[in-house]
Amino acid sequence: MRTLTALLLAGIFTCLACSAPAPAIKLRVLVEDFPPYNYVDDKGTIAGPATDTVRAIMNKLGQNTPIEVMPFEQAYDLLQKEPGVALYSISRLPERVNMFLWVGPLHNYRKYLFARKGSGIKINSLADVKNMKAIAGVKNESGVQYCIDQGGKFVYSATSSDGLKKLLDGSADLWLRPGPDISISAKKAGFNPGDIEPVFLVHNFDLYIAFNKNTPAAIALRWQQALDSLKK
Repeated sequence: MRTLTALLLAGIFTCLACSAPAPAIKLRVLVEDFPPYNYVDDKGTIAGPATDTVRAIMNKLGQNTPIEVMPFEQAYDLLQKEPGVALYSISRLPERVNMFLWVGPLHNYRKYLFARKGSGIKINSLADVKNMKAIAGVKNESGVQYCIDQGGKFVYSATSSDGLKKLLDGSADLWLRPGPDISISAKKAGFNPGDIEPVFLVHNFDLYIAFNKNTPAAIALRWQQALDSLKK
C-alpha cells in the first residue's frame, strides 16, 4: 500500500512539474552594421529594410526589445551561447541549419567580391582567389569559408567599412560584401562608390533571423507567424 501511495504521489509531482510554466527567457535582439539591410544611419538610428521588418514583427507581438548593434563575430558568439539571443540578418547556410532556430526569410541578397576600380583584377571562377594577396572580410560571415576552401587568404575586420578601407589602402586585393550597390558602406568609410567595382558573384542567399537553439521553440514560432502575417 505504501508503495502504491508513493507511486501516486510521484505521479502527481511529475504532472505538476510538467504543467508548471517554463522560466521566462530574456530576449536579446542583436544586429551588425550590414548595409544596406541593417545599418546605423547618420543620426545613430538602426535602419535598413531588415530592421524595418524586425521592428514590425516585434510591434505585432507587442514587444519593445531594444536592438543591440555589435560586430558580427561578437554577436555570432553570443547567438551560439545564450538562450533568448536572436541575430539578424544572417544567411541560413547548410552548415548552420541545425545550429539555430530560424525565422524568415527576410530578404534575398547577393554576396560579391569587389576590387579597386582599374586594378585589372579578373575573377573567372572562385578558384582564382588563391592567386590574390588577401581578401578583406568579416570572420564567420557567409561566403568566407567558400573562399578559404578555394585557397583564399583573409584579413579580417570588425565591420564592412573597415574591410573597405583595407581594400582601398592596398592591404587586400578583394573585398567580400553584399552588392552590387555598396554606396552606404562607401559613404561610411569616406570613399566614392565609383572607386570600387564588383568582379565576382560568390553566392545568392536569403537572409533570416536566427535564435539560439536553446530558446523555447514557441518564441521562434510566434515570430515566424508574425512575419508570415506581415507578408500577406
